[in-house]
Formats: sequence, structure tokens, C-alpha cells
Amino acid sequence: MEVRLLRVTPKGEELLEYATTVSSHRLATRTLVENDYSSVLEHIVFTFDIRGLSVAASRELLEHRIASHTARSTRYNEEADFEYYKPRLDEPARRIYEEAMERARTAYKKLREMGVPREYARYVLPMATHSHYILTMNARSLINFLSLRLCVRASPEMRELAMRMLEICRKEYPQIFNGVFCRGVTQGTCPENEFRPKECPFRDKIPTRKEIRMRGIVEEH
Repeated sequence: MEVRLLRVTPKGEELLEYATTVSSHRLATRTLVENDYSSVLEHIVFTFDIRGLSVAASRELLEHRIASHTARSTRYNEEADFEYYKPRLDEPARRIYEEAMERARTAYKKLREMGVPREYARYVLPMATHSHYILTMNARSLINFLSLRLCVRASPEMRELAMRMLEICRKEYPQIFNGVFCRGVTQGTCPENEFRPKECPFRDKIPTRKEIRMRGIVEEH
């Protein structure tokens, strides 16, 4: 997977400071993030070029609707030699998986050789097929995206994408993104509650929302 930054709003922190004076009074960028005064963050916009992302993962990206999405069209592009996502699998699962990909590739090529249009042949392409994706998001939506997709429960491919995007975001605007990670880190409590897995690195450091609520109930009584 390759993730490149195509464009980002320049001098964003100056823009945020000005926007806060219009709204109420001037606030530091870090204060805006920590206190969740986040509407002004929408004025900072990132555009990413994403290559080597599976069609399956691109469908997950579409769940983030406050964004602009453009993907390579399988209707107009030839996919005879498509590359595909390779999850970490043990034998014989890896062999079965790769054989399925090769059968799909062979079927696509045969259909095209028979004169079947791309828009029909593409239906044999697997969800693992790599796509080329352009994604534009504002900083507020990015915080939401990263907080969801950096969770250990997120799919491995989406988590990899989120990690690469976070690295770019932190480089461009550290005051906004240095404190961003999964929802537990970003929000200070984990909303996964009983679904938080054992492999969560913050399991013994960040309380769940349910734990916070129970503490309040016990203290009241």
C-alpha cells in the first residue's frame, strides 16, 4: 500500500485562529482539539492519493461520508493483470486464497479474449483486487476516521491505511494530530466496553465508558 499527500490547506493554524475569533474568541489549536471545539477544524482539508488498497477496503472507506471519494473505474480500466491484497495466512489457507485469485484472473482474461466488455467481465474480479483511490477529508472527519480505524478491532488493511494517514497528518499538523489515535486515546475512554480485546495495548491504561458510568453510580450510593 502506498499513501501520498496530494494537497493540504496551507497555514491552517492561522486559519483556525481567525475562525475562532469570528465564532467567539481566539483559542490555541491544541485547546480546540482537547476541548472538542472541533467545527472550525473542518476548514483544514487533506487530499490523499492511495494505491494498493483493496476494493473491499474501499467499500469501508465509503462509510465515511463526510469526505470526497474517487476510485479507479473497473468499467473503463483493463484489469487483466490486477494485483490483490494478501492477508497473513498460514498454509494451506494461503495456497487456497492465491489459487482463487488466479482463477479469477484467468476467468477475466478469457472473458475479455471472447470480446466480453470490461463492464461485464469485471464482475468476476474479487474484492481483494487493488484499486487506486483519491480521498479528501477535513481535519475533523480525519480525527473521526483515525479514531475508528486505529482500533485493534479494525480490519488489518484499514488499520494499516489509517496508520499511514496518521503519520502524514502528524507531520503536517502536529498540534492537531499528535494526540489522536484510537477512540480510547482520543476521547480518554474506550467505547468498546466488553468488546475490547485482550490484545488492546491500552486495556490497563484507559477505562471503558461502562467502567466510568459504574464508578459514578457506586459513588452516588
